[in-house]
Amino acid sequence: MRFLVVVFLLISTMLSAKSVAKAKLILEPGSGRDVIAVHQTGELGKVRFSYLDAGYYLLYVEFPQQEGKYIKESSKHTTLTKVTYNGKNRTYYYQGIEGYFAVKMSGLKKMNKESVQAVFRERHKEDKLQILMAQFQASKNGASITIAVEAITAAQFKKATDKLGSDIATISIQGVK
Repeated sequence: MRFLVVVFLLISTMLSAKSVAKAKLILEPGSGRDVIAVHQTGELGKVRFSYLDAGYYLLYVEFPQQEGKYIKESSKHTTLTKVTYNGKNRTYYYQGIEGYFAVKMSGLKKMNKESVQAVFRERHKEDKLQILMAQFQASKNGASITIAVEAITAAQFKKATDKLGSDIATISIQGVK
């Protein structure tokens, strides 16, 4: 029995996501003209934006390069999907040259939860690729949102994207201007 528990724990840790430290998150107003805040994820892969004024916001992510199983894919895990979004648990899945990622939005306080929209737009700033991944509306002053960034494997990415069945990269979703 103990052997089965040990095997289960080993398999679950091998298949689990890894918190991503040093992912850069950039928060801009809906107009996209100024930067409100820039934070880097810590060891737990989380960032919290607090005390936001009422209004629309854009969230950009600059993903750090991953290694090992978080960048490798086999032919059975290949998918053409680049980006997808699970609206139920507010998780954004991204596949890029940096690796495979799941970005989870939670702790939405004083937010219009229905306004959270997944968006996909790439931009280059200072030779770094930044991905516009979400836009949302704070309905009252003092709003906050928590973002968790995790590295996932190609198999986990394929499973999530096959389940959701939509590629945001191919759907035209315009950000708030």
